[in-house]
Amino acid sequence: MPRLIVSTVGTSLLTNSATNSADKSLLPLLRRTANLRARDLDPADKEQLERLIAACRERLARAGIPEAKRLSAELNGLLAIPDVLEREAFATDDQHLLIATDTAQGAATAEMVREWIEARDGNAAIASVPDLRTDRLATFRTALSDLTLQLLDWTQGKRVLLNLTGGFKSVNAFLQSLAMLQGWESVFLFENAHELLRIPRLPVQWDAVAAIAPHLALLRRLKAAESLPVAEVAGLPESLVFTDGEEACLSAWGTALLAQASEKLYRERLQPPAVPELVFADAFRRDAAQLGPDDLAKLNRQLDALARWAATDGRVNPKSLDVKRLKGNPVPPSTHEADAWTGTGKRLFGHFEDGKFVIDRLGDHL
Repeated sequence: MPRLIVSTVGTSLLTNSATNSADKSLLPLLRRTANLRARDLDPADKEQLERLIAACRERLARAGIPEAKRLSAELNGLLAIPDVLEREAFATDDQHLLIATDTAQGAATAEMVREWIEARDGNAAIASVPDLRTDRLATFRTALSDLTLQLLDWTQGKRVLLNLTGGFKSVNAFLQSLAMLQGWESVFLFENAHELLRIPRLPVQWDAVAAIAPHLALLRRLKAAESLPVAEVAGLPESLVFTDGEEACLSAWGTALLAQASEKLYRERLQPPAVPELVFADAFRRDAAQLGPDDLAKLNRQLDALARWAATDGRVNPKSLDVKRLKGNPVPPSTHEADAWTGTGKRLFGHFEDGKFVIDRLGDHL
């Protein structure tokens, strides 16, 4: 089974460089700009930060393993993983995923770590999560939900090792809990230590279906609509939603549990429309009834995406869905088509009626 090593990335590369710099104004600069994106930086601060990043990048690019471990907490943890350390290189069949904050410093440090890994024949990518910053609680919690979805996608079918040596406490605390829920192994290296603290996969089976099934319809609607009035989600367990004033959205835990439970629930039957803006015609229901469990699960997930498209007036239309108007009038009354699921020629055909989108049928590509 392929292995995915997920590492949270903090700013140790920059703070270590600033600490060893002759210019002691750099540390206050890093603290002052810690939660700012590049576009939000003051020009003078941006210029100083870019000089520090350039010097740090050059130093890390020249660094061997001992120096890299001193410079970067993330690399220090990765290089303490036994089978990596023994080879003094990164296995080409390992995939590294670096989680960076949505800040100028976070983007820069993650990119430098990625470059160092790939220069040693490693395979690394960066998970970019909008609003993953710690200065605003509401946006941070929403960002954790987005991060959860990305991780569930990345980790599917892989053995996961979570490296929490770097990064920020708030992100790491959440990921450690998610690792327990998903059965991932975690590692952590204390500062100045040489041996990893390993937190093995716990022999615990979480019954996500039991937690989600009674609330599935409302949770699917909440996910599609992005937010609902607090009064409409009053019956949901507090752990599944996050409330901000009068609005509620799906929490990171709700996102994770819904994704886990849907793996089973979506194979059992065609789920009803997630939002009022979506309607199933009888012919479409008959088409869906012919599907096996695997294809039915894929269809249900795509219908969730279509529900979000309908609930947002077409604003959310990912390439994997690709809702578009038909040319001419090939399959009346349908006026639009969308991909039924990836890797197939199947299409969803539908039309608007009384302000709602009616899915007429499931058919082959025209």
